[in-house]
Amino acid sequence: MNQMIQLFQESNVRMKRLMRSIEGANKPDMEVVAAAQRECEAQLKAFNTFATIYAVASKNKRTGNILTGAERMNLMDETTAIDLMLGDPETDKVKCPEHDNLITRSECLDYSGSHHDECSGCEIGIATKDKLIPIR
Repeated sequence: MNQMIQLFQESNVRMKRLMRSIEGANKPDMEVVAAAQRECEAQLKAFNTFATIYAVASKNKRTGNILTGAERMNLMDETTAIDLMLGDPETDKVKCPEHDNLITRSECLDYSGSHHDECSGCEIGIATKDKLIPIR
């Protein structure tokens, strides 16, 4: 799991905790509401930052190494679709070129095992194998 996904997951856990405390009280605690709002604003800023990085890198070939650097630093990668409430790498969602919808990494691994011709050389499949079946 890269840091971007982990950031959103942890933020959502905190947000759920804050929302439960609001729902449980008779009168909403304005400190809790303010904390929830700050959490949401921080998450949106992080998302906008990463969206900007990706947009710049995809438009300019000279900055294409931004994505490579972000992947090396385990910040984000091109092969993971962010599904915010997942923690297990097997359940990360990815966009398979052979499917219309997002599939999990474990489904990708299963599919590639029986469809060698379609999946040979697929970067998403290679990244999935690296994450789910490390050679170490």
